[in-house]
Amino acid sequence: MYHEQILASAEYEFARTGFTDAKVSAIAKTAGVSLATVYKHFTGKDQLWDALNALRMTEFVDAVLTRTATIDSPLEKILLGARAEIEFFAAHPHFLALHLHEGLSWGTASALIDAGRGGQREAWRTGMEMISHAAEAAIEAGEISALRPAVVASLVISALQVWLTDWIATDRALPIDKVADEVVDHLRCCLTRQPRVTSEL
Repeated sequence: MYHEQILASAEYEFARTGFTDAKVSAIAKTAGVSLATVYKHFTGKDQLWDALNALRMTEFVDAVLTRTATIDSPLEKILLGARAEIEFFAAHPHFLALHLHEGLSWGTASALIDAGRGGQREAWRTGMEMISHAAEAAIEAGEISALRPAVVASLVISALQVWLTDWIATDRALPIDKVADEVVDHLRCCLTRQPRVTSEL
């Protein structure tokens, strides 16, 4: 019981102040437990961060796989997966906030060795690999052309960040299903547009 309670409080504090300024004492206070209890379950702030990212990424992947399990089209899997990802972040606002507060580009961070922090790097890598595999299948099926799988994954993840950042900045004015609609429409256009043929000079 304490494990989940402490992680939820850590998520809140990381979202509120960012990782660097978050204090284990504040996490304990938010959780309603003693500092000793926190340290009984976690060695410190770094382990809390890693455990939280691992937990949420497992839930994130499960949400996408569950949503796309019955879909045959690789492209539609990517698009429906993006919708599931938008909805997941909306359902976990503190997790969304802590990633937005890090100030990194989601679409390119996994390609940079020193980007992100601890378990966050693995979380991004897992998400990127999942989309890249789906992109490979979509390319083989002829549903996406003239794009490399890694670029497709970056486009998808970047779109999530752009729209979710705008959603937060506008005080969640747009219903989340409408945000998801816009993301899916944008990605469908980006990923299925035929390459422009340039004539020789």
